[in-house]
Amino acid sequence: MAKKILAERVALALNNIGDWRNAAKSQAATHLLPMLALIERGAGNPPGNATLMNETPHEFEFWDRYFRLNDGNTAKPYFNPVTLRRAEAGFPHSNSATIRKNTFSGKWNAAEREDTDAGESWKLADEYADIFRDKVLSKGQNIQRAPVLDLAILMFRGEDFSDTADARTLEQRFRQQFPMRDSDYDKLFIFHPEDQSKLFIDAAEPQDYENTIKETLVEDVKTASSIPAAAPPPISMDLDDPILVQVQQILALGTSGIIFTGAPGTGKSYYAKRVAKHLVQDVDRDLFKVQFHPSYGYEDFVEGYRPDQASTSGFQIVDKTFLLACTRAEELKSQNGLVVLIVDEINRGDPARIFGELLTYIERTYRGEQFTLPFSGRPASVPDNLIFLGTMNPYDRSVAQVDAAFVRRFDHIEVAPSREVAEELLEASGGFTDDQVALIGQWFETVQKMVPFGIGHSFFADVKNLEHLKLVWRYRMKPTAEHAIELNDGAIGNLTASFDALIRRIEGAADDA
Repeated sequence: MAKKILAERVALALNNIGDWRNAAKSQAATHLLPMLALIERGAGNPPGNATLMNETPHEFEFWDRYFRLNDGNTAKPYFNPVTLRRAEAGFPHSNSATIRKNTFSGKWNAAEREDTDAGESWKLADEYADIFRDKVLSKGQNIQRAPVLDLAILMFRGEDFSDTADARTLEQRFRQQFPMRDSDYDKLFIFHPEDQSKLFIDAAEPQDYENTIKETLVEDVKTASSIPAAAPPPISMDLDDPILVQVQQILALGTSGIIFTGAPGTGKSYYAKRVAKHLVQDVDRDLFKVQFHPSYGYEDFVEGYRPDQASTSGFQIVDKTFLLACTRAEELKSQNGLVVLIVDEINRGDPARIFGELLTYIERTYRGEQFTLPFSGRPASVPDNLIFLGTMNPYDRSVAQVDAAFVRRFDHIEVAPSREVAEELLEASGGFTDDQVALIGQWFETVQKMVPFGIGHSFFADVKNLEHLKLVWRYRMKPTAEHAIELNDGAIGNLTASFDALIRRIEGAADDA
């Protein structure tokens, strides 16, 4: 009896591909599908074969075959399994083909393009797999190869298979459709065997792949009910940004709050602000910000006393940031609006002292339940459309261990040091050649192994040229690294020597030029 792929396994495949993207270099991972489109056309076995690859029909044929949803959504008929988002009708032209031309071919030199009478003729470079492995799959000391079984499940979800089909059958189907040298395949993809019963079901059993995929994709959450807002927020993020995707997955699941954690300079505060501005409609009224510190207390955060000559006691009780945010969230409930409260350095305060009874009522399951404020005696509740976003450096040893009851009430997203982002910042500056950017990127990756917990990529945001790099190193990066390394003079010396060697290589390259 014929078999077909289980719809629930298709959903898992999508999530696994999304996890792979987060484990690899997130932005560059989107180059996987444009590369596969070339390989399917015959450019991968062996590399160097010339093949026609025109946007129309070939690029559109690829996306229509594997990643089109036929649900009547003409504005966004495609989905992108790497970003877990729906994609617009012109995606194969405006995005996928552009990635292949500008980056895969133009910047990486992983392919060559030639215009002919018949259209675009493409050749993969002989070392294309090594280039892709370095640019996409290498993250720190790890190689994050793409999960071939999940790709095969997703791409061949509508096909019938024999009753003896297993995980290896799917792998072979993938290799048949995307022929490449064994050595290249081994560099790019990883296969994990899986029980047949978890993959297939009798072909006679109906499987709703379309709805399964749509339910797994991440929607752009901008309102309390996940309904698209009538007007865009003042500042929007790239919807494919991996951090925003993770935030919106958590929001759709339901959360008490999200904390961005990571080493200094990874952009935790940047992401908290960008995500907040993406979610709210009115930045001035719907976004609240505080910063915790050791002397910060309940009376600073929730409600406290303020001098008042008209009062008998000489003081009056006033609402502080938290209650003001709650009041605004209540006002927006009828409009399905979101209010965001950002707490910077959330681990630098004493949670029990600052939150008090709120440690219970900020939990998702207690939202909307009334409690009594201790100072004013008024009833209060935490609206479910109030979103907490916090930032935390868990490696800051000047701060006492964060209370476990506090930690477990929040979801945590790690913002890790990223060579990819560092190189993007350097490229955007316009002050470095591609070779110099690669040298600095390699050095930055090495530093992560030398400094406990690493140092962040955002230090490169102000670097416009080599002199700026020296200044940022001397006054920002080096002190941060020394603080992490503490009294290990040998490690500090090695770190300084590595930077000096980097500068000599860059200046030598500049002299050669």
